[in-house]
Amino acid sequence: MRTEASSDLPNAAFARTAAEITTARLDVLRGVTRHMATVEDLETVLRSITTALVEHADATVAHIFLYLRDDECPVCRTRASITSQSQRALHLVAAGGVPFGVGEPVHRIASDATGPSAELILTRTAVLLQNVADDDRWIREPGMGALLRELGIKGLVCHPLDVHGEAVGAMGYLTRHAVDPQVFDLLGIFADQAAMAIKSAQLFADIERYKNRLQIENEYLQDEIRAESGFDHIIGESAALRAVLLKVRQVAGVETTVLLTGETGTGKELIARALHDGSERKGRPLIKMNCGAIPQGIVESELFGHEKGAFTGAIQKRIGRFELADKGTLFMDEVGELPLDTQVKLLRVLQEKELERVGSTRPITVDVRLIAATNRDLENEVAEGRFRADLFYRLNVFPIRIPPLRERVRDIPILVDHFLAVFQRKMGKSLERVDDKSMEQLERYAWPGNIRELQNVLERACVLANGPIVSIGDTLRVSSAAIPAGGAPGVPPLQTLEDSERAHIRRALAAAGGRVHGPSGAAELLGINPSTLRSRMQKLGISTKGAPA
Repeated sequence: MRTEASSDLPNAAFARTAAEITTARLDVLRGVTRHMATVEDLETVLRSITTALVEHADATVAHIFLYLRDDECPVCRTRASITSQSQRALHLVAAGGVPFGVGEPVHRIASDATGPSAELILTRTAVLLQNVADDDRWIREPGMGALLRELGIKGLVCHPLDVHGEAVGAMGYLTRHAVDPQVFDLLGIFADQAAMAIKSAQLFADIERYKNRLQIENEYLQDEIRAESGFDHIIGESAALRAVLLKVRQVAGVETTVLLTGETGTGKELIARALHDGSERKGRPLIKMNCGAIPQGIVESELFGHEKGAFTGAIQKRIGRFELADKGTLFMDEVGELPLDTQVKLLRVLQEKELERVGSTRPITVDVRLIAATNRDLENEVAEGRFRADLFYRLNVFPIRIPPLRERVRDIPILVDHFLAVFQRKMGKSLERVDDKSMEQLERYAWPGNIRELQNVLERACVLANGPIVSIGDTLRVSSAAIPAGGAPGVPPLQTLEDSERAHIRRALAAAGGRVHGPSGAAELLGINPSTLRSRMQKLGISTKGAPA
């Protein structure tokens, strides 16, 4: 009994040692697979696999082949002999172990390739060869025979790389000794994990590629939309417009709050877009909000957001415009329409750079550049108690007045050409120009609705046009603001500029019921500051009651 026990001892010890080595290798390879599962870069995954085979599976040489189209392989793309970019084949994408000193390994294995290496890899089954150098077929194979002789290779292992039945590639390695069947089985498990890591990295690369493509396409489409709507270029070359654009260039690159003033339809939103695009925040969103179009009861929620249950109907949390514009720009149009209680909270956000959602007491820090716009006389609104003086001063840091179209007569032909081009694409009809008489009408008209009215007038005329020459005809409404052409038959002779101005102010006062300040007052109708209007009235001897002559 003692003799038998002693004779069995070495075998038992060897068995335990082999089992311990196999367990240790399994633990190491499991760690490698866990690491690969978190890696998104394909080259890093491939390098991890070959390194694991060499360092932990005692491989002398390790190869990884993947199924790729020829145009997807960086090596094959440079070869003039590759003509088909749709053909799928196995490509050598990674190698590890002893550098090749003799011969060159096979790089590309087509589906119809012959030879022992091709047959072995294309079988898509796990193969273990213990004495590969004894097979003359391997010795005679170009590249492989010299490799086997130089390195003294004995064992050869090949495992398919499949994911849910899809062939991803193959993993093979060569050793200078016979391969333990337990290690062979262990590497079969490792191959399955490696295949999943490779497929995951490939999918991530595809997602990144599609994401980048979508980003480029989105930028292109945004450029097209902006070009179509005039966002990227403001049409005109008049001195009045150039003066505005000079101010835009001066203030765009700094964080100063800008207040845009001017009549409705003058393009305040386009100027806001130009300010945003010229700033360092152009990579972040420009969030727009029309304060006059939002019911008073929900203005605060729109601006600052609300928590779920903050009020009746608040069934979920809402992110406000300020939070959406964080690190970007917020354009508040018609800011003069804000209720007084909301003005107080807006002032606090601008000063403290913090806000609280409706129904919450937790402050949220925001970094927003504000561009405000109004067609009201905010100074008069302050005087009459409808707008807070402290908020006005906070907004009026850098005011820019947008001139009305009647002060940009030189820009009218340029705007006409632009809109004709837009409507030509939109309507699918040839629209070359407006006739001379129509252009004269357009240049004489005072445009109380400014560029928006010009666009609408031209669109109506283009719809009615029967040929490439567009006629305005009767589409331009008769207005007391039209400029008469003196000397024409049936038209009264021209007045002096002072008489014309006096009559024009009287008509505005009559239309406003004698009011100078406030909404629909004469100053707003004329698009000038009330103090300026009072000064002109005093100079021209016009009664403040504004009774028409």
